[in-house]
Amino acid sequence: MKMSEEIKQMLDENIVYLATSTNDGKPNVVPIGLAHAINDEQLLVVDVMFKKTRKNLEDNPRVAISFTDVKRWGSYQLKGIAAIHTDGEIFDEVQRVMKEKSERRKAHTDVIDDPVIEERVRRMGEWRKRLRPKAAVLITIEEIYSHMPESKEDK
Repeated sequence: MKMSEEIKQMLDENIVYLATSTNDGKPNVVPIGLAHAINDEQLLVVDVMFKKTRKNLEDNPRVAISFTDVKRWGSYQLKGIAAIHTDGEIFDEVQRVMKEKSERRKAHTDVIDDPVIEERVRRMGEWRKRLRPKAAVLITIEEIYSHMPESKEDK
């Protein structure tokens, strides 16, 4: 299933939620700060702190990602199959994307004018500097669903 350019941009610009489950169906959902489409059918997420999520991915590679973009008034769920990469080209790519996204995030946070939020951002930035990717998770998209109601014009 192919992702539109709009969906790829939304993935890149928003926090997304990755859902996994154990083999016996116990669900787990985590927020992901880096989700990046590498082509029309695949996206990368980075494992920096996965515990239950990593175990679930190893035991059951079926995943769902959900996200909402309030600027575009769009919301989607993507379902697919995940593969874990701890080295090689895919792992190198997730490291490159992490660096690029960190630089973009810094540029956006330079305009914050609230001391409480500034302090949170500063602490988060310090914490992120210590993060090292453990793995790249490559998700091949099989299904795409919109969370938004259809209008008469969409039918």
